[in-house]
Amino acid sequence: MPKLSLRDRSRLLVVVAALLWSTSGFYAKAPWFDDWPMETRGVALTFWRAVFAALTVLPFVRRPQFRIAMVPMSMAFVAMTYSFLVAMVNGSETTTIWLQYVGPAWVAVAGLLGIGDRPRRSDWVMVGLSLVGIVFIIGMESRVTHESLVTGPVGLALFSGLMYAVVMVSLRRLRGVDVAWLGLVNHLVSVLCLAPLVIGKAPLPHGGQWIALFCLGAVQLAIPYMIFAWAVREVESNEASLITLLEPVAVPVWTFLAWRNYATYQFPQWWTLVGAACIASGFVWRYGLVRRKSGETVPDKKAAP
Repeated sequence: MPKLSLRDRSRLLVVVAALLWSTSGFYAKAPWFDDWPMETRGVALTFWRAVFAALTVLPFVRRPQFRIAMVPMSMAFVAMTYSFLVAMVNGSETTTIWLQYVGPAWVAVAGLLGIGDRPRRSDWVMVGLSLVGIVFIIGMESRVTHESLVTGPVGLALFSGLMYAVVMVSLRRLRGVDVAWLGLVNHLVSVLCLAPLVIGKAPLPHGGQWIALFCLGAVQLAIPYMIFAWAVREVESNEASLITLLEPVAVPVWTFLAWRNYATYQFPQWWTLVGAACIASGFVWRYGLVRRKSGETVPDKKAAP
C-alpha cells in the first residue's frame, strides 16, 4: 500500500473534522434541553459550547501572537456559530446545515476577488450545482412556510454560510499561526460577545446537561476545529470547503438514529432532500469524475500569506 503524502493525510484530517462537526444536530435536537425556553436555547447552547471549547484548547496553546486577520476571523466565527445553532434549534437541522454550505460558493468568489485561493473550473461545476440546490430549497421554503427568509432559520443558515467562508479564508491566510491559539481566540471572543445575551437571561445548565455541553464544546467543536485548522495549511480553502460537504450528509443521519422515536423529531422535507442531492452531486462530480479523468487534480497553488 503506497504511503500517503502530507497533503493526502491532511485531506483525511479534514474528513475527520467534518464527521465530528456533523454531530451538531444530535446535540441541538436532543431532548436534554427541552426545559430551556426556545427563545434563548440557541444562544445559550452557542455560549456554553464556546466556554467548554475554550477550556479544551487552552492547554494546547504554545505561541500566542497577534495578526490583523484574526479580527475578521473571530468576528465571523461568532456570527457563524450563533446564526448556525439558532437556525438549527428553531428550524430543520437538515435544511440549516445544507444552506450553511453555500460557504464554498463564497470561498470561490473570494478567490476571484484575490483574497483567497483562486478556484478551478472543476470547482465552479460544484458551486453551480450547490447554488441550484440552495435556490430550490429557499424557493420551496418561501412557498410553504410563513417565516421570514431574512431573520428566520433559512436566512440565518445562509448568513452562517457567508461567515463560514470568511472563517475558511482567514484560517488559510493564518496557517503559520499556532492552531490552538487561533481556536482559543475564536472561542473567547464568542464567550465575551454572547455572555450579555445569556447571563441572567437564560437558565443555568443542571445535571447531565453539563456533560452534554462539555461534549458539544470539546468533541463537536474544539477538537475538530484544531484538526481542520492544521489540515488547511496543506489543503487549499476551495478543496477543504468541498471535503467538508461530508458534514451536511452526516448531520441528519446522526439525528435520525438518535431521536427518530421522539415526538419532536421531524423527518427532512422532500425539497430539502432534492436540494441536498444537487449539492452532493457537485461534490461527487468534483472528487469522482475529475479524478477518474485525470488521475489526480492539478497540483495545489499556495495562497498568499
